[in-house]
Amino acid sequence: MKSVLDELDRNIMHHICKGVYSYTELGQICNVERSTIYRRIKKLENMNVISRKVMAIPDFTKLNLSALCIGMDVMHEDLDKTIGLLKEHAQVKFLWKTYGTHSVVAVIICNKGEEGQAILNLKKTLEKLKILKFDISVGFSWEKIDFTPY
Repeated sequence: MKSVLDELDRNIMHHICKGVYSYTELGQICNVERSTIYRRIKKLENMNVISRKVMAIPDFTKLNLSALCIGMDVMHEDLDKTIGLLKEHAQVKFLWKTYGTHSVVAVIICNKGEEGQAILNLKKTLEKLKILKFDISVGFSWEKIDFTPY
């Protein structure tokens, strides 16, 4: 793949990973014509190196929300039932089946200051389903960080 992608392709990808730009803006940043940017992005899409999706990653602090990443160890026989429940849980926004210390990792969104209550509610929900052995052993919140070079 590296031999197919040149420095301009890598430069375009570098910038589109940092934000949203028009073809004209990318052309100015990369010192090429708008049409060149358009053709290169089309090529990268056709190669499945990039894909076009509308996506937003909010700054949770401005919304007075917290995003909690929670790792859970669940008995193997309860894994499918747990995943099914978490898919339906209103606060769960991302969910991964994992291997190693945690069998499931979920991201939940809650109001700032209600992180402990959100985790407790999740535990109570699992207990109601008679999922007897589970451990919520990792919990942390994140916030959007600006990676713009100084």
